[in-house]
Amino acid sequence: MILIENVLLHGSVFAVLLTLYLLAVMRGLGPRIWAFNDYPKEITDNVPPQTERERRIGAYIGIPFFILGLGFPLISTILLEGLYGGTIPILDAFLNFFAIFMFGNFADLVILDLLILGTITPDWVIIPGTEHMKDKEYKDFKLYHAKGHVKGIVLMAIFSLLFAAAVVFI
Repeated sequence: MILIENVLLHGSVFAVLLTLYLLAVMRGLGPRIWAFNDYPKEITDNVPPQTERERRIGAYIGIPFFILGLGFPLISTILLEGLYGGTIPILDAFLNFFAIFMFGNFADLVILDLLILGTITPDWVIIPGTEHMKDKEYKDFKLYHAKGHVKGIVLMAIFSLLFAAAVVFI
């Protein structure tokens, strides 16, 4: 029961923080900076590639994303270990990591990719020069991103196992 409560609380907070960060970055800096490489090739082939400056800015703003993305589940699992009295079974540590990652993955897929990018498609998610693709290619975004998120689940499982082992054995 402690594991489920921890996952629900921390997973929800993680999903909100991750979504707010990504929305702020996309809205503030535009799709060429952060998400350019996440757009389908049919869209990015219609505009010049990212500049060196755009890639550099994207790398800098990626640092807080990765700190949040890896640090939040790690801290959650360490806190959970404390709730267990200082010793946590590796399976529970793994499940905590994985479930929190999945909360973030699900929020990114449903809120950002399917709802905002693929359904609402506000002007600030359109890469300049691809406005003519808004009604077709951007709407096809849904399946493209769903496939990417399914592939990401494997990576999340591997990271979850590695981080769970680190918490349990270190």
